[in-house]
Order: sequence, then C-alpha cells, then structure tokens
Amino acid sequence: MNRIDRLFAILLLLQKKSRLRAQDLAAEFEVSKRTIYRDITALSEMGVPIVSLPGEGYELVEGYFLPPLLFTDKEAIALFLGARLLLQQATGALVGDAEHALTKLAVALPEKTRQQVESLTKIVSFIASQEQFNLDEPQLVTLQQAIQQQKVIHMRYHSYTQNDTTEREVEPHQLYYSEGVWYVQGYCRLRQAMRSFRLSRIEELTVRADTFVKQLSPEPTPTSVTIQVRFTPESTRWVRERQHYAFQAEEVLPDNQGVLMRYGVSSATEMIPWLLSWGAAAEVLSPLELRQKLHQEATRLANLLT
Repeated sequence: MNRIDRLFAILLLLQKKSRLRAQDLAAEFEVSKRTIYRDITALSEMGVPIVSLPGEGYELVEGYFLPPLLFTDKEAIALFLGARLLLQQATGALVGDAEHALTKLAVALPEKTRQQVESLTKIVSFIASQEQFNLDEPQLVTLQQAIQQQKVIHMRYHSYTQNDTTEREVEPHQLYYSEGVWYVQGYCRLRQAMRSFRLSRIEELTVRADTFVKQLSPEPTPTSVTIQVRFTPESTRWVRERQHYAFQAEEVLPDNQGVLMRYGVSSATEMIPWLLSWGAAAEVLSPLELRQKLHQEATRLANLLT
C-alpha cells in the first residue's frame, strides 16, 4: 500500500472507530509506529482536525466528515440510487434530509462523475409495490429508541396463528422491513426465545424503565415444522417469483411431476392462506395435519360458492 492510500485509509478508520492508538494503526498497516506518527502529522498539515490524546490515541474533531469529493464514481452512483429508492418508498423528515444530501452531493461531484450519475438515474427507476412507509410513525420511532437504549418493551400482541391476544415483555434487538411490512425482532420473555413481531399486530406498546443486556450472538428463531409441497411444472416459475419467506430448498421431481419445495415454520397454519392462493397447483405432502386443515378450508370455501 502506498502512502497516499494509507493516509486515506487512516482517515476512514478514524472516522469509523472514533479513537485509535498508534500501535493499533501500525499493526493494521504493518508499518512502524514512527511511520504512523509521520502520517498523522501529514494529515494534520493537510487540514484534517486530528486530536492527540496522550496515552489514549488519536481521534477526529467531533462533526468532521470526509468531503463528498472523495467518493468514487461507483460509490456516488450507489448513493444516488439508494437515496432515490428511499425517496420513493418512505415519507417523513428523513426523506427531506435525503433530498438535501443529494443536492449537496450533486454540487460537489466532479463534472464527469455528475454526468454519469445523471445519465444512469434517468434510465433506472424504482416502482414500489407496497404503500409508502412513514419513518416518523410514532410506533416505529418508539421502538427505535427502545432498541438504542436497550429498554424492555411491553406489548399487547395479536397472534396470527392463534387469533388471540397475549401480553408480552420483549427485549427488542432490531427492526427490519420485509415485503411491505415492518417487524421488530427480539427476545420474548413469555416464550423464552427469539421472536419476530409484525408491527401492525401490536395493539398496545409501552417502553419499560428497566433495561437489558443484549446477547452478542442471539440464537435464531427456531423452526419446529417442516412442510413439503409439490408444485405442478406449470406453476413452478411463478411460485419462485412469489416465494414464501420460509422457503428452504427445492428438488426437481422426475417424469415431469413438478418440483418439491421445503419450508420451515414455527406453525404450519401460517402457510394456509399462501398455499390456498395457488389452488390445485400446490399439493401438500407433509405434514398430514396441514393437508387435513387445507381440505377443511377448501371444503368450507366450496360450500360458500355453491
């Protein structure tokens, strides 16, 4: 690594890790501490505000960021496309901030890079299939704060599989957005296991005063039921396009019998609406209990239509 690349890498590390010692930087770049001292001096002479803390290391002055001019062409394009997707999918104050950031970035970019960005963004667009989500929605903001502060939440949750309401205390770990729906994942003290909760099913949410210590490597949500479904050859392509989130693997069956797909879920009943949407193109091979429940549901539906 040449010196210019190393100076830039040191700057990135300081911005990412906040505070680093000379020996840490020397080990990272396989150089001597004396070389690091010279590099820090060179960065300071270039106008980078680096603070030296005796016995503790180096850190950047609070509020200092790398200028957008240091972005590569591909990095700038990635930022523009990512921000455009956010602008089309979300609402809220953060969206306005994203618009302002794009304006600043466009002004600061070199002319050649700006032309590349403008050319690509004219031919690439995103069409969101779901309604926009509001990043300022109170429930979402409350959960963000609870996760950051590691506070226990109490919720009244309406279960889809049992169609009833339970009171739960949960240690929230993260939020994620999947197929147009927000979920909060955390350790459920009622079930004593990791669980994911759909925000639209939380009927009441309260943040407790007590905190929790997050485990570094929480165990994944266990799947206790394996479901095997045979799909007809004609439907296989479309099933792959609208695949269920619990999909695990598939096997092409001989003699044009279709494809066998395997799913892992905590409750087999949660797949019933999705399976029914495929009609006669989907045949549940196991478990037997799910076949029976589908038969009962299909019979009720047939009675309604006759």
